[in-house]
Amino acid sequence: MGQSFSFRARLLYSFWAILILALLLPSWYYYRLLTAEVIVAARNNAILQLNHFHRILSQEKDFTSLDEFQKWLSQSAAQLNVRLTYVAEGGRVIADSAVSDLSTLDNHATRPEIVQAQAEDIGSSIRFSRVTGRQEIYAARKVLPKAVVPPGTLRLAVPYDPVTGFVDRLWNNFLIVAGLMLLAMIALGYALTRHLRDPINTLVRVAHAIGGGDYNRRTHFDPGQEFYPLAEALNDLAENTNDHIQFITEQKQQLEAVFDGMQEAVMVLDSKGKIRSFNRAFSTLIARAPQSLGRRPLEAIMSLELQEACDRVFSTSPAMGTNPYSLQIILGGVRTYTVNIVNLQDRRRGMGAVVVFHDITELKRLETIRQDFVANVSHELRTPLTSIKGYAETLLSEIKPDPETFSSFLQIILRNTNHMVRIVDDLLQLARLEARHQRFKPAPVNAADALTAAWKACAPLAEIKQIGLDSSLPVEGLVVSADSEQLTQVFRNLLENAIRYGPAGKPIKVFHHIREDGVVFGVSDEGPGIPKQHQQRIFERFYRIDKHRSTHPGSTGLGLAICRHIVKNHGGTIWVQSPNPDGTAGATFFFRLPAESPPGDDGLGVEESGEDNEN
Repeated sequence: MGQSFSFRARLLYSFWAILILALLLPSWYYYRLLTAEVIVAARNNAILQLNHFHRILSQEKDFTSLDEFQKWLSQSAAQLNVRLTYVAEGGRVIADSAVSDLSTLDNHATRPEIVQAQAEDIGSSIRFSRVTGRQEIYAARKVLPKAVVPPGTLRLAVPYDPVTGFVDRLWNNFLIVAGLMLLAMIALGYALTRHLRDPINTLVRVAHAIGGGDYNRRTHFDPGQEFYPLAEALNDLAENTNDHIQFITEQKQQLEAVFDGMQEAVMVLDSKGKIRSFNRAFSTLIARAPQSLGRRPLEAIMSLELQEACDRVFSTSPAMGTNPYSLQIILGGVRTYTVNIVNLQDRRRGMGAVVVFHDITELKRLETIRQDFVANVSHELRTPLTSIKGYAETLLSEIKPDPETFSSFLQIILRNTNHMVRIVDDLLQLARLEARHQRFKPAPVNAADALTAAWKACAPLAEIKQIGLDSSLPVEGLVVSADSEQLTQVFRNLLENAIRYGPAGKPIKVFHHIREDGVVFGVSDEGPGIPKQHQQRIFERFYRIDKHRSTHPGSTGLGLAICRHIVKNHGGTIWVQSPNPDGTAGATFFFRLPAESPPGDDGLGVEESGEDNEN
């Protein structure tokens, strides 16, 4: 009996405590809620009355003097037992229903309801009045000038004490009723404790499981049992919580996937200007990104301009807007980034700014290529044009030029004209290759035949410098998938470059390697070679390395650019290695072509991804 009584007592006391809390806490909440509602209602009632007087003052009444206005104000206020005050612009009170001597009133310009009304047309406040000596509910509204009444603010005040008195009386009555109900529930609870032990324990276990994260836990009661609604509510709570957790988790995963999937590096700063998080692209930008969490941007990225920009953004109030602050920085000495810093408006959650890095290195490089191309093509055309113009003016200035001189000048003019024609033809061909207007259908082609045809075209130039061809291509043939004429042109351009820049008497070597992805050809010379910093740009139009490569008879400066586009349109790649693979001086040009025609080829060629690096 002692153990049974002890358990029942504990259960009963717990039930009483829960019951008391269940009554008092909601009661206190609803008391506060009711108080707020009553205050809002009283405030709205005051504004409603104010609007009534405002309409009369603005539309129906015309006053001939301020005394008449004061008298009307006092009579109107007395009818509804309120206080009416009219405050002119600047804060001077010119009429008040509760004060006869207006000189005793101070300036009202700083009253909260007056300030709000001037800014928002209608203002209100609850505060202590020194005139009436009690709490008042104030409502004010801006008034336009009319007759003798200057522009200002009409204010209405009603006593606040009746409002609080009503709420206090309601609370006291509620406490009495709640006390009686509590006594009755205590007696009833004492009688029901024997039947509530197991259901309570079951509900407690389920509630603890849900609170611990086991949202699949459920409790089951038969309809009609005391805790059946609570059990169903607990089950619904667990199910809804589980759904919300899954939804939030999915959203978080989606946002993280988008965040990490961005190509732009993103860095999020907290409200103190320190790194809070970053995406995967930022990790590739900064090698020590994981160690930069909680540090300033300057500690992760050695850029004083970036740190100063972040400090400037944080010194700006979030209320000024979220327009991004942009700047350009260079990282690692080679990569150029446009950085956009967005100031977040809500810093109360620890978020300060978002920093986005846009890699514009390629755009800068292309801009440089474009500028160089314009300068180079102007230079290439200016030289023959100047020569043609000079010799033509010389011939025109001669009354009867010597036939030999005349013929020599015309030959020079013709030679420069032909050089300009070749430049224009190469430019047009290059434009057609870039636009894919030259349609071709790759077919099995013997690369040795194409090399032989190209060498025949270069033979006159090679004989002058006594340069021979050392080819290791198989005599029986090496079949690749290509257009015969275009493959011949690639060999011819590479051979002409090797002849022009190679030393006299040294042969040009042509070799090949067979790989899984096609056949790689190499054209090697023993010339001055190509410095490392220029090897990525020599396939650009008119690109020159230095003076010893700047002027060669017959060269248009477009041969390597044409080779690059032909090879790329065939689905291959072209590159240069200098010094030669065997370590000797000179340069070797490699290009890869498919070993056989790809099925279903449309004749337009295939562009290899990541290979387009020309303007």
